[in-house]
Amino acid sequence: MREVTERRRKRQAGQEIIEFALMAMFLVPMLLGSFVVGLNIIKSLQANQVVRDLDDIYIHGGDFSTYPLQQLAQRLGQGLNLQFPVFANGTNVQANTGTAGDGLVWVTQIMYIGATTDPNCVAAGASNCTNHDSFVFTQRIVFGNSNLNSVHPSVLGDPTGAKLANGGNVQNYVTDSNAQLSSSGEAALKALWQTNSNGQTPLTDGQVVYVVEGYFQTPSLSLGNVTSKGVYARSFF
Repeated sequence: MREVTERRRKRQAGQEIIEFALMAMFLVPMLLGSFVVGLNIIKSLQANQVVRDLDDIYIHGGDFSTYPLQQLAQRLGQGLNLQFPVFANGTNVQANTGTAGDGLVWVTQIMYIGATTDPNCVAAGASNCTNHDSFVFTQRIVFGNSNLNSVHPSVLGDPTGAKLANGGNVQNYVTDSNAQLSSSGEAALKALWQTNSNGQTPLTDGQVVYVVEGYFQTPSLSLGNVTSKGVYARSFF
């Protein structure tokens, strides 16, 4: 009996290695995926904290069209590799973007324009109030890597074609249709703010929302075929 057992063991030698190799084909990708997802969650938490801090500064009067405030954003986002060109203190730049770094930040002030009988439309002339009953851009500041805008654009859209003053202030936002949000951004904000659900009071004419968005690519979190798609975060006040 012992001889039979020993012969059987000899024939089975190396079987464990084969089994381990077969299991590793499934376990290793799962392990790498868990590692990438875990690190991505950490980056996502950091991005959420950064944009919330920036939005808190913004609603309290911080002017992100100035270089010192953009430097502050860079320090708050340490580890997210937010980069942008240098410009002189004392000036205001609406779009300060380059092609380096892993982050892009949008700082946006939005206003709700009420009905044609509300003050904003009355002041502009009811017949000229193109943007009645809708959200409009009143300020937009962008800084970071402009290449990332094609990877993950702002969910609010862009005031493309609208006349902007120094500091990103949108001119003629009541009458200029270019000041309107994108259709998807408009629908999202109306669902969020123009509702009576849960006792919420809809925004009225002239009320303002402060929004900071950030997208950060995370190339360092890619391993082989397991790649990170980057992280996006936004904050409303």
